[in-house]
Amino acid sequence: MKKNKLTMGVVAGLAGVAGLANAAQHINPEGTGEVLIYPYYTVSNGLNTLYSVVNTTADAKAVKVRFLEGENSVEVLDFNVYLSAFDVWTGALTPVLNADGAVVNGNHSTGDTSCAPYLPKASQDFLPFAIQETDPLSVAAGNASLADRAVEGHFEVLEMGSFSAGTVSYASSDHGETGVPANCGFFADAWLDETYNEDVTEPTEGGLFGSAVLVNVAEGVAMTYDAIAVDDFWLNGAGQHTAPGNLAPSIASGDTNIAIFDEGVGVNLTYPNGAQAISGLFTKQEIYNEYALDSIVAGKTEWVVTFPTKNPHVNTLGAVPVIPPFDTFWNGVNSCHEFGITMWDREEQEETPAGGVISPRPPEGENPEFCYESNVLRFLRPNADASAASIFGSTNLVTVRTPATPVATENGWARVSFDAYTDALGYTGLPVAGFSAQQFTNAGAAEGLLAQYAGLFVHKGLISSAP
Repeated sequence: MKKNKLTMGVVAGLAGVAGLANAAQHINPEGTGEVLIYPYYTVSNGLNTLYSVVNTTADAKAVKVRFLEGENSVEVLDFNVYLSAFDVWTGALTPVLNADGAVVNGNHSTGDTSCAPYLPKASQDFLPFAIQETDPLSVAAGNASLADRAVEGHFEVLEMGSFSAGTVSYASSDHGETGVPANCGFFADAWLDETYNEDVTEPTEGGLFGSAVLVNVAEGVAMTYDAIAVDDFWLNGAGQHTAPGNLAPSIASGDTNIAIFDEGVGVNLTYPNGAQAISGLFTKQEIYNEYALDSIVAGKTEWVVTFPTKNPHVNTLGAVPVIPPFDTFWNGVNSCHEFGITMWDREEQEETPAGGVISPRPPEGENPEFCYESNVLRFLRPNADASAASIFGSTNLVTVRTPATPVATENGWARVSFDAYTDALGYTGLPVAGFSAQQFTNAGAAEGLLAQYAGLFVHKGLISSAP
């Protein structure tokens, strides 16, 4: 292990540290980039998801905003936004309810004035067309319902190109002194024949950042997170400016070269294609986080475990091998991958679910599995009621129980491992993102005082290459 890392570190050193950041896509620790990954949205369980996209540069930008359902990462809504210099775009996801009050879809709305051609800003339900057209196995299996798939998932923002001052596109998106873009109709007209017949799109330059808020209005709680920023996504800033409604570009469209830090050592890697490259940025052998289940304040903990790059790896229709590091194709219902989990309470008491002891319990000898793109791992005390209300109300749910020894505390941490998977370059693990969400209710608070609390904590992890 150490020898392999040292060898790669020497190669990276010969290439030059500056080259790591300038010549390859990388997750930017400063939080800005050309691509933003938001690991989770949901409109279930009384939750709304609010989000923002910020342009920190002096140029206008064409960006693609795309929402992907939680089972197989198929698009349920995407649109173009034309951000002016130093602009902000915001939106909200809320539930669509049937006559019985059940959540049957998600809806996007915005009061933002920035130009988003052809998007009904006041209200746009998620759409089934991409599932119907690109996911034939799901259609054949009767698994194309938005009620089952679109109420949770993740979303992404991709910079497609920029426009400098002096171009018509820049001037049209500019808010000027009125706070309203000069001419949003320009962008709709420019795409009438699905070819942008105006300015030549200039190279991408990054500088985007974003955030999201998961809000439960009825319970008075909100949980916030920052989008993960991938910079130098495009080779030489090439970009790909496509029409509203076009499913390109995607996160598989980027440079095949990536730069990562492996235990503090800078490493340059080249993958066979863009899909495997961006997966390499997110690959972890292990992820770590905490749980807090304090009974005195009705503590709850759920981990979001999202595989944001999974779709192009597993959607082979069974005709060709699944692309590593994943090893099970999407069959129209699921694509399941085993994981290991060990939990420690705050006083070193340990629990490793024997044979994958989850709720409901699988057959003896099988390990627990994450079967979807967005998964929720719920932690329960040893004897807690599994039917109790959850935080996210996810249907992509796996439940584990914390240490049951007599002296075990109600709080601790856990390690989830993906030891069985290896990518094309020998790195062990799966491409993963997410966080731990914790919620508490203080039933003893004085009358009139806010008694609901919540927190969100991004996963930590281990990057480990094969020996």
